[in-house]
Amino acid sequence: MTELSPLEEFDKLEQVASWMLTIVSAYEKGALDRKTASVLAKRAQKKIRKHSPTDSEKDHKDVIEDLCISLSTIDRAAGSFERFFLTSLKEEIETIIKILEDE
Repeated sequence: MTELSPLEEFDKLEQVASWMLTIVSAYEKGALDRKTASVLAKRAQKKIRKHSPTDSEKDHKDVIEDLCISLSTIDRAAGSFERFFLTSLKEEIETIIKILEDE
């Protein structure tokens, strides 16, 4: 999986969170447009729903799915709200990555 490729197979939810962070960063840098980021997130969401989490991930699957839903709405963020939205989303993704790394 390259940095800007669609989410392919994954074993851990931590991989999904890292992928989402990459997508947000690419969007901020202008390497990815709103529509593409949104579509990639919607496709990833379908894969997350089918994922069977490990025991340590069970408490976090809903959070990852919610973050992916938020990422899929990136195409609606505009103006000053866009900066707030992206900052908040990145912080939440980074937090869940740290939690999953520690488990």
